[in-house]
Amino acid sequence: MKDTYAPIIHHFLRLAILLGFTLFLAHLTMSGEILLFIAPQLVKYVQLAAGGLLTFTIFQIYFFIRSFKNPAPVCACGHDHGHSHEGEHAHGFGHEHSHEPARSLWKNILLYGLFIMPLLFGAFLPNEAFAGSLAKNKGMNLGGTTEGSNGVPADLAQLEGSEDSSVKELFQTDNYNRDYAKLGMLLYKQDLIEMKDEWFIEKLQALNTFAANFEGKQIKVKGFIYREDGLSEDQFIIGRMAMTHCIADISPYGMIAEAPDASSYADDSWVTLTGTIATTTYHNQTVIKILIQSVEAAHAPTIPYIYPDWDFAKKLQ
Repeated sequence: MKDTYAPIIHHFLRLAILLGFTLFLAHLTMSGEILLFIAPQLVKYVQLAAGGLLTFTIFQIYFFIRSFKNPAPVCACGHDHGHSHEGEHAHGFGHEHSHEPARSLWKNILLYGLFIMPLLFGAFLPNEAFAGSLAKNKGMNLGGTTEGSNGVPADLAQLEGSEDSSVKELFQTDNYNRDYAKLGMLLYKQDLIEMKDEWFIEKLQALNTFAANFEGKQIKVKGFIYREDGLSEDQFIIGRMAMTHCIADISPYGMIAEAPDASSYADDSWVTLTGTIATTTYHNQTVIKILIQSVEAAHAPTIPYIYPDWDFAKKLQ
């Protein structure tokens, strides 16, 4: 009897694994937590994978139900004993090969455990985002330009429509930075530059590429506080974690912030600060810094990552 129902047990385990992964991916996608693991442009592929798993799950439901109607004993070699008078001597004395796993308990535990354990970890372990601790290992990217390096002036970056010629003169650039020059001109005309999640990386690059043009401009940014060697007592870095494709390529981006009471703010705490843009040299790079005017405590967002927009140049108005 034990051997008779072994195939039923195997079909049930396969069904449970397929159903578990399908529901898990569906939950991550619908709740938005999938963005803790991959960038938005890859979500569609996860949705396709979930659809494929759902198809396999439906087939496995059929096999599971059929196994109740035709339970077959499994021999030690992993074959079904399907005796037939017509083919009994044609195929190994009545052995009809099946695809059931071997009866070894430990082999089965190892085989199914390879699928069940990651599913259990994903279901029961909390989804926690990385913060300043990862920045210590990767190093903060301030988006600066090497001191003394000069871009080769080329055509002036042009926006559609008429643009003040004096502004164009400020944003002369080479072809490589042309799109950042266009973005820089848009930021230059704003009374307050807000570093929102969208285009955070692109704005940081534009601000640092043309750092001198933004001195004295007002800026507002939300992020976590991070400190590293080389900063003075009245400085810290306000940072964000950026994900390019998936959680494996996370990198920290940030800006130096400066205030007399900077040391009173705790590492990894989230704040929203407003200040004035200035420039400084840090690790042989010319970067912007923020002269803090006000600081407010903030809550860490549910999805704390920012993502690059590879098509941002097409969206510039």
